[in-house]
Amino acid sequence: MTTPDITIISADEWPPVLELFDRCNRTDGIVLPVTLDADPSPTLVAARIGETVVGGAAMYGYFEIEAVIAVDPAWRRRGIGRCLITQIGQWARARGGSWVALADEAGPAVAGFATALGLQRLHGEIQLALDPALLPPLPPLPEAWQTRLAETNDAAAISAIIADAFGDPAEQVAAFVADRIANPVHRFVIGEIAGIPVAAMRLLRSAQGITITTFGVRRDQQGRGYGRLFLLTTLYRLLAAGYHDIRIEVEETNKPAYNLYCACGFTPQRRYGVYGLTPT
Repeated sequence: MTTPDITIISADEWPPVLELFDRCNRTDGIVLPVTLDADPSPTLVAARIGETVVGGAAMYGYFEIEAVIAVDPAWRRRGIGRCLITQIGQWARARGGSWVALADEAGPAVAGFATALGLQRLHGEIQLALDPALLPPLPPLPEAWQTRLAETNDAAAISAIIADAFGDPAEQVAAFVADRIANPVHRFVIGEIAGIPVAAMRLLRSAQGITITTFGVRRDQQGRGYGRLFLLTTLYRLLAAGYHDIRIEVEETNKPAYNLYCACGFTPQRRYGVYGLTPT
């Protein structure tokens, strides 16, 4: 086994690692989920043999790390991927946290790599992209319906919707919303009936386009078509504003949400597996 030097790197050291990710994408016909302006921003890691970058990782989160790992095609089967996984696990344990690895399952080596390292597939996420040609007509809007961009003073209303829709702790959701609502990369959208907020979503803007996330409807208002109406209204406005690369992700087991997105013009593009250590 070849033992590399693995370190967390600063932004000025990113280019060779980003080039490595691109090289792996081209070689394997995949798209590694590495987004520099993601939420949260990733921490990049380099694995070096001497001055040569032979592997890398992008880590999202701090206590609960989601890691995207890549090994230069010319340096595979030398234990470098195992060394990266081991080091990431050590960092996670030192922080009192945990880790998982994300992988584009179109990659030919994913299953073998997971088996060799004793990783099990925990669940999967499907990335979908909007096909404007499949976007259904916007239905007549109820007179009392309004979709609008949120302002900072809407933070409490957004937090209440998200906490209720997903069953998350109210204090954590409030901190999450407060941290992002004033950030220009994030824009929250609210759906209202007669002035009462019933739905919310977050638009994460990047150089690639828009990612729709944190999309929820209050539980007592679910099953009335508001989610579909809210999504379609927002999609038409985004297209009118010039955004054409619009994406959304969903847990593979969330069939109702998946069916809704497909019915609103989204098509599946990538399936990302989430892998972790097999319990002993």
